[in-house]
Amino acid sequence: MSASDRRTASSRTSSSADATDPGRRAFLAATLAALASALSGCGAPAPVTKPATPEPPLAVPSLDGLLPLAGLRWVVLVHPHEITSIPWLVPFVGAVISEARFDRFAKGTAVDLRRTPEAVVASYTTNEGDATVEILRHTSDPRAVERAFRDRLSTDTTRAVDRPDLVRVSGKIGRGAHAFAAIGSDVVCFQQAGSIPRGPCRIAALFARGALSRATRAFADPSLRALAERLGPAPARAFALGPFEGELARGARGLLAAATAIGAAARPSAREGILLSIAVAGDFSRTGEAASEELAASWKDLAQGSFGHLLGLDAPVTAPLPTHAPDAVAIAVELDPKKLAKGLADATSNEIDQIMR
Repeated sequence: MSASDRRTASSRTSSSADATDPGRRAFLAATLAALASALSGCGAPAPVTKPATPEPPLAVPSLDGLLPLAGLRWVVLVHPHEITSIPWLVPFVGAVISEARFDRFAKGTAVDLRRTPEAVVASYTTNEGDATVEILRHTSDPRAVERAFRDRLSTDTTRAVDRPDLVRVSGKIGRGAHAFAAIGSDVVCFQQAGSIPRGPCRIAALFARGALSRATRAFADPSLRALAERLGPAPARAFALGPFEGELARGARGLLAAATAIGAAARPSAREGILLSIAVAGDFSRTGEAASEELAASWKDLAQGSFGHLLGLDAPVTAPLPTHAPDAVAIAVELDPKKLAKGLADATSNEIDQIMR
């Protein structure tokens, strides 16, 4: 065998040994697999991550639960749809707020008050001045309500999305600061004046998210809570929180000077009248009877005055009935809805026209 033949045979023997060596075959296979994987872009499967659990939709059981106590002056709670669903009340509602005004308000805000199940209006005193907040439970598209609000803003418009179902917008209409929040699918909040970053509309949004757990809500106040329970549910209720000072303290023949709060409720009566209940909260454990008589006398003063005559308070359907308890004195009277509606229309026409724009 020549030298050349011996070299060829040796090369074949070496190659055969390389190919049959198990370790080398495993290494070669792993290398080829890694190369193929790199070229195809298919490496080891990525770790499986569970999708984030979506937050449950925001739900607001009651609008008054969105109201903070700090700085509260007065609050009005109304169920407009309940009122407009009572057939014999509709003409009297129309005498105070015409259909044209309702339509104008709906066009400007995308909210039809006639179909609004629940509404709250409250006044606050803040470090930046007085503020008014309106919270409505609506039946509209929240995006349409937001667009209508943004269209009214003239400058300084800002928008924040705290979560998909909680959007806040603020800006100025003229020189006045205004704020808006769409809370969940059926609640909106409007604020006029006052502090925008720390005002009642911002706090309402935080309450809705479950934040500010240590902050006190309006009807956690003992006097307001007791009055709300005493007056019971009604289509329209109003409350003012003491202490009352100055001219207010002299109201109701001085009863308000010692009062912690005052409340009123209006509801339809069985005789198709308006049953009005007024209660004054305070410590009347020793003076209940005398305070009750003073409340009745102060009602008579109001009824016989020009404003009382305008509202028909001097010609009630039933005589005023005063009552008293250790923590409150109250009076109940049934009024003629026709006289009351006409008087309210005459007394508040300009104010209502501005509100319903």
